[in-house]
Amino acid sequence: MNNNKKEGKNTTSVSLACHGFNDCLQPYGSMNSRPNPPSSSNDMSKWITMIRRHASDDNPFHAISLFKAMQRNQRENFPLDDHFIYASLIKACNRLSAIREGKSIHCHVLRFGLDYNVNVLNALVYFYSSAEKSMGYACALFDKIPEKTVVTVNCMVSGFVKNRRFDAGMGLVNRVLGGDFDLRMKPNYVTLVILISGCVEFGRFSIGNSLHSYCCKTSLDLKNKVRNALIHLYAEFEYMDAAAKLFHETKMRDLVSWNTMIAGYAKKNDCRNAFSLFREMRIGNIECDRASLVSLISACTNSRDLHLGKAVHAYIKVSGMERMIHFVTALINMYSKCGSIDLGRKVFDELADENITSWNSMIYGYVECGLNIEALSLWNVIQSIKIKPDEVTMLGLISACRNLGDLNQGVHINSYIESSGNFSGSRVICNAIIDMYAKCGSMERAEAVFSKMPRRDVISWTSMIVGYAINGEGEEALLAFRKMVAEKNEPNSVTFLGVLSACDHAGLVEEGKSLYNIMCQYYHIEPKIEHCGCMVDMLARAGMLEEAYRFVKDMPVEPNAVVWRMLINACRVYGDVNLGLNLVGGLIDVKIAHDPEDHVISSNIFAEAGRWDDVLQERSLMVTQKAVKLPGKSTIAGRIA
Repeated sequence: MNNNKKEGKNTTSVSLACHGFNDCLQPYGSMNSRPNPPSSSNDMSKWITMIRRHASDDNPFHAISLFKAMQRNQRENFPLDDHFIYASLIKACNRLSAIREGKSIHCHVLRFGLDYNVNVLNALVYFYSSAEKSMGYACALFDKIPEKTVVTVNCMVSGFVKNRRFDAGMGLVNRVLGGDFDLRMKPNYVTLVILISGCVEFGRFSIGNSLHSYCCKTSLDLKNKVRNALIHLYAEFEYMDAAAKLFHETKMRDLVSWNTMIAGYAKKNDCRNAFSLFREMRIGNIECDRASLVSLISACTNSRDLHLGKAVHAYIKVSGMERMIHFVTALINMYSKCGSIDLGRKVFDELADENITSWNSMIYGYVECGLNIEALSLWNVIQSIKIKPDEVTMLGLISACRNLGDLNQGVHINSYIESSGNFSGSRVICNAIIDMYAKCGSMERAEAVFSKMPRRDVISWTSMIVGYAINGEGEEALLAFRKMVAEKNEPNSVTFLGVLSACDHAGLVEEGKSLYNIMCQYYHIEPKIEHCGCMVDMLARAGMLEEAYRFVKDMPVEPNAVVWRMLINACRVYGDVNLGLNLVGGLIDVKIAHDPEDHVISSNIFAEAGRWDDVLQERSLMVTQKAVKLPGKSTIAGRIA
């Protein structure tokens, strides 16, 4: 890179690019609230200080407004070639995601020959690497910097991680360790925090564990931020013993350390340990914050611990924080998951306002508790008081219609979505509507929604395939699967479960066997018990009992009671009593506490074999265990013709 600051920089292209800087920033300069510039136009240090401060505060627009004021004064006293100004402005643009304006400032940097300054270059690398579309600029700029620092490397690594290129970030750090840039350059604690956080985000625990070893060797694990990142790593992957060891070895724990541990216990449904830490915080006079309390509520929710959940609610109430929307939604969710929806409704009635988030929580709470009619009744209130619903609202309402099988209400919700124009382009909404129509038995409407989608993903296709399967349209499910594959959409585990189920109920045995082999051998999807159950049921229904039995013996997963029941029932239907009697032993071995259905099936096969003593024994066991077979139930809603 040319180290001559001025030479060759005032090119025509740069001048033209920078000429429109004021136009680029015009929307920012027109803001009503602008900072007051220094009273003395000659005091350059005050201008620089104010710009740097505003670039880091809550409103980075102010830094840009000040720069415009400086530009207006530049004819008098200001040489606008101070690198602190441009580093701060680039930081402000980065925080505003203002790519166009940032590029204009880059032009000013080139114009004044400041592209030799390491602070400015680091700011530019970080700016360009923060957005996926400009990563190419960041890489090109990084490669041209002659003397890179660890800060430069950290800016690039952070960009790679932000843009889901974790391996590229690790590769860059490995180059640093290999001495590619400077033999004296080593990763610092910031590098490790970025990488460990990336391991959490992208599920790379083994790499995170290796990074922990590196931290121990270099004493970087003594840094609080690194230690907190490591605690977060172990907590997220539910290695709470390792997280607790690090936590207790930390001498200077901050609020982040405590919150990370509480959140980790909450994720692992360990409500007691979460509360134990909270008590330690209070004894140590450590002030908790919103994150601490939300994590505690989450712990109660996951553990279904209503008693402790009420205790947290009481603490929040006494602290005067109850009206905060985060607590309203968390409490409603906790009460609904703990089966006390009435208490959730009480929180809602006392604290909810016109923020749609609290209404969404109440809708999902009702759906969670199976009170779908009550969930839909909230929709009428939302419309009457003119609260604007969001995507989450509509998904909750669609779920309620699906659970009820209420086609009329489902059509009403779909009509609102189409007429509002706010959600029509949402794939998530369309996929939910397809699923709802399929569960309501209206595949024609599901097909209409599917055909209008501009882009379909694997969930769209799977929803259609599963819809055809549950409505007994096996051939259509197969056809949809073939179209999906032809359009280069890769099926997943749920897709195969849907199409195998369709083959099972339609008696398409050869097609089902072929699809099972394709799933295992071509797509390398490991079969789950549900896939195997479809295959066993398919073969058993077709009377291929020996093949079904061989499949069960060779299954990659342990057969459960449902699989044995299907086989034994098929043996009774097709008169293969001997095989059925052999299989009863497998059913008995599955679990100690049997469902009533197990006794009924065993009793039936014994009756077919004429083993009446065994029949009486099975029936007496049902009486002894007070086994009651729960009656099935179905919901039928009126349909639109």
